[in-house]
Amino acid sequence: MVMDKRRTHAAVAVTAGRTPLSASEKEALRPDLEARGIAPSMLDILPPRGRHFQLLRASDSDGKLLGVTSLMSVRPFVSLKQNLGEGNHVGWDTSMYFAEGVDRPVVTAALLQAMAKRSFYYAMYFGQIDDDVKAGLSLVRHRLLETDYELGSIDVTGYPQHQDYLSGHKRLRRHLRTHTKAGGLVHVHEGPVDEETAHRFSELVHATYRHHGGVGRWQFKQYAYDVCGNYFRTCGDAVHISTTREGQITGLQSFIRHRDRLELAEGGFFRTGPNHHAYEAIISESVGYAIRERLDRVAYGGIWNAGKDRYCDKEGREKVYLLMLFASRWRYRMASDRLSRWAFKTYFGGRFDGASGESRVVSRLEDLPS
Repeated sequence: MVMDKRRTHAAVAVTAGRTPLSASEKEALRPDLEARGIAPSMLDILPPRGRHFQLLRASDSDGKLLGVTSLMSVRPFVSLKQNLGEGNHVGWDTSMYFAEGVDRPVVTAALLQAMAKRSFYYAMYFGQIDDDVKAGLSLVRHRLLETDYELGSIDVTGYPQHQDYLSGHKRLRRHLRTHTKAGGLVHVHEGPVDEETAHRFSELVHATYRHHGGVGRWQFKQYAYDVCGNYFRTCGDAVHISTTREGQITGLQSFIRHRDRLELAEGGFFRTGPNHHAYEAIISESVGYAIRERLDRVAYGGIWNAGKDRYCDKEGREKVYLLMLFASRWRYRMASDRLSRWAFKTYFGGRFDGASGESRVVSRLEDLPS
């Protein structure tokens, strides 16, 4: 059975390019998004704008579309993201889309293998490992690390009104008063924003990547202004929650409204001056929005800071994983389990709050049958 799947996987053709999805391709993929409760506008931002992103199409021998994903790859060096906010916020299951009736693990494996071949090093951290991905990993050379970071979300179904949520959070109410007394305002904008606002939002995204350091100091400038800027200007299912003080935008968390939830896509904060608890004000407003719109949950992705840790639900948190893909055996061996864990702890351990950057290998595959 496994050998047959591997031969089938080899027969799936994956092409990379910048050509957006056609109307017929979107129509073929749309039932998958509907079944999984994913906003249909996610297809409209593929591939994300920017010279480092490619759209990967998996097709059968007759050229019929089987599945798609996108990849942020600075060839021949490193690949980091599959989609907008990937890893930080948007879970794995919003990254790959499939046509109806396909062998999803096999198509997943073909896309993963294509990612590995497009760069010397591929690593992405994420949550929500569904059964298709688990099965697909058995067909590609990989190393999967379980980290001590977690995903955070807020279940709002038990709160008839926003005030009911606030009544149980005395500290949050105090921070909201501080934000208001400092002249802070909270704004909610649904759908696309104008050019100037998109640019100001992108400035916050870039400032946050610079703040966290590492490759974010240079590699994500283009991502912040081109990829995120285009998303801010075009995504019909976006919900942008921002704060201002004296005309200055001090904070932004931009969500995508899926069928029953808000899911954080990108955001950032004013870093060269006080923002007077802008983050807490946005958390509160996102909960209020979800309650008013009768959604079930606000998903905040990886818990990198104390604010998320404090207000996201403590129960039912999912682990964040790091997936490493390898196009050849020598690359796999060069990385090694010990080096992979050390690299993750060194890069993430001191860069984000919320965890130490410890990890353990939970799945690996070095040798593949020919």
